[in-house]
Amino acid sequence: MNDRLIRETSFRLQSSTRQDLVVRSKLPLQAKPKGIVLIIPGMAEHAGRYNDFASFLAENHFGVYACDHPGHGKSISAPGEAGSFPKKRGWQIMLENVRALYTYIRKNQPEIPVFVFGHSMGSIIARHFTALYPVYIQGLILSGSFALKPWMVNMALFLMKIKILFEGADHKSKWFNRAFYGSFNRHFKNRHTLFEWISSSREEVDEYVADPLCGFDCSNAFYRSLLKGIAATNRAEQLLTYRKTLPVLILSGQEDPVGNFGKDAVKLHKIYYVQNFQNLSMKIFPGRHELLHEINKDAIYKYLLDWFLASLEIK
Repeated sequence: MNDRLIRETSFRLQSSTRQDLVVRSKLPLQAKPKGIVLIIPGMAEHAGRYNDFASFLAENHFGVYACDHPGHGKSISAPGEAGSFPKKRGWQIMLENVRALYTYIRKNQPEIPVFVFGHSMGSIIARHFTALYPVYIQGLILSGSFALKPWMVNMALFLMKIKILFEGADHKSKWFNRAFYGSFNRHFKNRHTLFEWISSSREEVDEYVADPLCGFDCSNAFYRSLLKGIAATNRAEQLLTYRKTLPVLILSGQEDPVGNFGKDAVKLHKIYYVQNFQNLSMKIFPGRHELLHEINKDAIYKYLLDWFLASLEIK
């Protein structure tokens, strides 16, 4: 990849919640971007993990902005803060951070179409953001997303309420976090690490494990906020009011235990289908949870680029 053709920056924004938002961007130098992709990362990872994909898009004339959540990536000022989370309104803070970044992009490049790409937890934020706010985006990609039934969310929230009562909101339970990650890992025979479910690429998994800003223990406050966010997203999606011509792509790995091995992608597809979305697509690739870090990532990059280009023609 030719980095001389790309302008890379890192900067801070402040949302309406007065929380600093750390943003990384890559923009093509030679011409105005055909589109902007706003990336919302998942849990226990960071915006820097999208660097390779962002370079690919920038070389193909798309700009990219990616943000770090509280307690993630460059939002962390000290090593012990990884996985820490605000005790109150944590989900709302993440939503408002995305809104602040979207507003920044629109203000500085108002004529360029904006796509929202959310991965895993980021896909839930993307779903809630687009359902809640009357934003005009060119397309929505949900990568590695999942669907939980309301009773499951309520049960997990009750458990977290008990944990917070006895342990506190800031506590990071090693047992609980290991059990959480292990619930995905148990589906694979050769478990060299706790994160074999991330990718079928040995190199990619080892890189994830070696990264201190990935796979860390998260606080009780984080899990409570995530569960409340899932519940709020499910309620918001009962009646989706934004334009039904919006291109929506649901992306999943065939061996992804987070998305129930592609089954949750089918459920999400149905949510949008019954509400009459006219440009709805679903693609299930060979691979595990992080398709952008899979063995076949070059083919996935190309597929996404073609989808972006085709979606630019839809009004």
